[in-house]
Amino acid sequence: MKLLVDTLVAVSLRQEIRLERPDRFHIGAISLYLYMHNSPGGTFKLSMERNSLLVFEKEFTSAMIKASLGTVHNYAHVFYPIIPTNPIQLENGLYELVLSSSGYAYAASSFLGWIRQHEDLGNKIDYVPINDSENPLSTRIKILNRGIL
Repeated sequence: MKLLVDTLVAVSLRQEIRLERPDRFHIGAISLYLYMHNSPGGTFKLSMERNSLLVFEKEFTSAMIKASLGTVHNYAHVFYPIIPTNPIQLENGLYELVLSSSGYAYAASSFLGWIRQHEDLGNKIDYVPINDSENPLSTRIKILNRGIL
């Protein structure tokens, strides 16, 4: 199995996502397919923007990724769920996910990356990738179901 990883080197990694549902909906979690190499230090932040306006943001660390996996190992590739304190109410449209950091410095021996995946069928793209490096940065979004009122 080959992983194609975009490493968080400088400012941020960005992925557009198009959400299409029959009505407004609530997001319970956003999971990024992350690659953690040697448990890098610093704080990472996932932001969601629409038309350059902030919709949501939440911070996490390598220690939090390890705790969610119940491991002491410093390496992982995992869909890491970033759970909002309160569900995010969204409507159809184009959004941008931004992975950024503070207190983190990329090094070949210790870094965080976001994995590209051809099988990311939940992310509608408006192009046909001609090679692996054009595949979308893989993301899963958990939509909360509403009961009958």
